[in-house]
Amino acid sequence: MLAAVLIVVAPRPLSAGESAPGHSLKVIVQNGYLPQLPVLVRVEVRDATGRRDWSLWDGEATLTTDTAGISLSTNRIRLWHGLGTGLVIFSGGGDFNLRVAVGSLQTNRTLVSLAAGPVIQAGGTLPGSSTTWSGVIQVTNDLTVPAGHTLTIESNTWVLINGVASGTNANDILVSGTMLSLGTEAHPIAITCANPGLRWGQIRHNNAQPSVYRYTTITLAGRAPGEGHTGQAPVIRPSNSQITFDSCNITDHATPAGTPGKIMQASSGSDLVFTNCVLSRARMGPEIGGTALQFIDSYITDMRGPDDADGIYLLNQQPGQVIRLAGSVVAGGDDDGIDTLGSDLTVEDCLVRGWKFPGDDSKGISVFGGECRVWRCLLADNTIGLSGKGGNAENVRVRIDHCTIIGNAYGVAVTNKSGTTPIIDYRITNSIILAPDALFTQYDPADIHIDYCDLSEVWPGTGNILTDPLFVNVGTYDFRLQTNSPCIDTGDPASPSDTDGTRVDMGAFPFVHAPNPPALSNPLLLPDGKLRFTINGTSNQVYYIEATSNFVTWTTLATVTNTMGQMQWTDPGSFSNDRFYRAELVP
Repeated sequence: MLAAVLIVVAPRPLSAGESAPGHSLKVIVQNGYLPQLPVLVRVEVRDATGRRDWSLWDGEATLTTDTAGISLSTNRIRLWHGLGTGLVIFSGGGDFNLRVAVGSLQTNRTLVSLAAGPVIQAGGTLPGSSTTWSGVIQVTNDLTVPAGHTLTIESNTWVLINGVASGTNANDILVSGTMLSLGTEAHPIAITCANPGLRWGQIRHNNAQPSVYRYTTITLAGRAPGEGHTGQAPVIRPSNSQITFDSCNITDHATPAGTPGKIMQASSGSDLVFTNCVLSRARMGPEIGGTALQFIDSYITDMRGPDDADGIYLLNQQPGQVIRLAGSVVAGGDDDGIDTLGSDLTVEDCLVRGWKFPGDDSKGISVFGGECRVWRCLLADNTIGLSGKGGNAENVRVRIDHCTIIGNAYGVAVTNKSGTTPIIDYRITNSIILAPDALFTQYDPADIHIDYCDLSEVWPGTGNILTDPLFVNVGTYDFRLQTNSPCIDTGDPASPSDTDGTRVDMGAFPFVHAPNPPALSNPLLLPDGKLRFTINGTSNQVYYIEATSNFVTWTTLATVTNTMGQMQWTDPGSFSNDRFYRAELVP
């Protein structure tokens, strides 16, 4: 008798402490290090798709070495949503392997001591048309890259800049030509202070030629004149310049009290691109004025200090300039996550959380004038999720779609700014807004238009509901929808369908309807002794085809894509009567 078992297997739940299938750990760190100088260690938890695991709301990486003589200034790094960075001093000398673990995930990186290598002195105005740096460079006074000159920093280079203990007059890098800092993932570049107890000044791009920083870590700066919203020194100071930051870390420029440095002050026709970057532990993130900005797949975390310790401050871009934040995390600070003034910007697929300084009206997103579009974002654990304000007679536009907004005090607010009377025009659809006071305004409630949303208070509009959205687990900040959530398939029917082809859901995380489980049928023994059978399931689902002879040990024979929902598959081996088959949905 022909033996073929038709077994259905869906992805199984995880046991406590077990890593999700396909998760991996990525560590980016200097390949060459200098004893007694801090090294930036960047740790990322990646899921099976290769994306950073945003569901890891808070985490911790532990660091150890394989060499008894090496000591670490710290052995722990905090993770925000699958990513964390920390400065670590390795004492003791010699080469070693750095071991990094997050839960059951582990990896290691080799660090090679550069203590015995030469140190090249640099400073003043670079001569000629080009300069190339490699190895260890010590900048002993202000360094100028003049117009028409290209400074290239090769991978695995350390740039040490002499610093000062106090004041606003320290050594700077002044760029009017081109800066090419070309690190790699395996061999990043470090730009830091020559003495870890001091701080250097800033990098200024003034009417400079287009420049690139790639896999470059910039730390321990900020001894320069204060500017802008905070009155603190910007570490990067572009003016009328185009700069691309690719896979960079700009971190550790301020104490927890908020001095002396912030990440950036940009103005006067600059054009900035950040991709795969981390900005952390400064007085505030970038302050962007009159500047175009693309901020993609990047993180802003731990901006601490008194008033205006914002994640990023976006104001008054010039006509034709675009500001866009996408696929990014803005988490953990003492004022507003994203603060605007008269800007036109788009925030999409972002996570903004942890802006809740005690006694302050900290906001995930603060919109002052202009227009802000917020698409498919999670705003959670902020004092106020999103707030709008404006000047007299100003028409401020806020567009929110497919968002989940969880406020500790207010979800969406309209506040009076110094006695002004603007029109704050909210258009909100397909979203979930929950807070002790979900919708608050000091002006005309009719200016807040809400349709097809789940709210925690009554508000007029079409398709709104007032019910528990049934998140998977609010206690662990899992704001996905349970299978019986009232927010599934109840969004605006005029909106494009969700990716699974169903009517749109409410909230930032669409519920993906489970595909039809695979079923095997119609086994047929072919004349050549091979077995063919039919796989029935959902179109475009991927399955493992597995076989066993004892129902204990299963062997994967093939991975197939069921393109049309039904397909035939033939076992390339010869069939035997004690062989059984199953199809398993690939997680």
